[in-house]
Amino acid sequence: MNSKELQNITMSTGGAYSLATRGAQDVINAAIPMVEEALLKIDLEEKRNFSFADMGCADGGTSLQMISQLITTLRSNNPNIEVKVHYTDQPNNDYNGLIQTVLGLGHFPSYLETHKRVYPLFSANSFYNQILPDSSLDFGFSATAMHWLSKKPCNLSNHVHMVGAEGEEYLCFSEQGKKDWETILLHRARELRSGGQLVFLNFCRDKKGKYLGNTTGVNMFFNFAQIWQDFMEQGLIREDEYQKMTLPQYYNTVEEFSAPLKNVENPVYQA
Repeated sequence: MNSKELQNITMSTGGAYSLATRGAQDVINAAIPMVEEALLKIDLEEKRNFSFADMGCADGGTSLQMISQLITTLRSNNPNIEVKVHYTDQPNNDYNGLIQTVLGLGHFPSYLETHKRVYPLFSANSFYNQILPDSSLDFGFSATAMHWLSKKPCNLSNHVHMVGAEGEEYLCFSEQGKKDWETILLHRARELRSGGQLVFLNFCRDKKGKYLGNTTGVNMFFNFAQIWQDFMEQGLIREDEYQKMTLPQYYNTVEEFSAPLKNVENPVYQA
């Protein structure tokens, strides 16, 4: 994948994303029991080192508490184990801000202040590529990032987000979402060591049709689309500008997330 295909959002400087996105941190912290449960499925006692990756990490602030707790749980089972924490995001992420956050030079205290023999590493690489060598990763993690597609499959003629797409336009997004999800899983399958674990906290659509911005009351994306439509009708933007606002995102259903893991003929299942 070349740089022009990496159309995902870029997070801004020095912890700004984490300061403005309390919800993402709340999601990650609420998942700490899930992370610990997955961690304890790994045979930890004989390990000399442990490899963890935060994929789509932005500025690193939202996962600090979770990683600190993971290290605490890890060390309670193996006090002398060394820990590598791989922070990965696309090449145009703000790595100065990320490094400042992780080293405790930004707005938040760092787990490096309380945990020793922990080695943060930084990789400017999309999760649509293989990031780590084969069979080198013990635990992969990602939160609120993998709804961003590797590319925008088409512009929408009547909306800004796939939740409002119809007909062939919806099918284009659905197919791109399916392809991208399988790509992510295949790369992670190559990276994981035998017995390794993945925990992904992804935006999705539930069985009642609820999703981020559409839980109760107003629908965020439909409001965005209406505002953008009003701009076009007022002559503030052109029709092609309206359509180019289409966000390169896809919210899988639970069934779509699980499909490649259940189909015995799917390369993901076979991996």
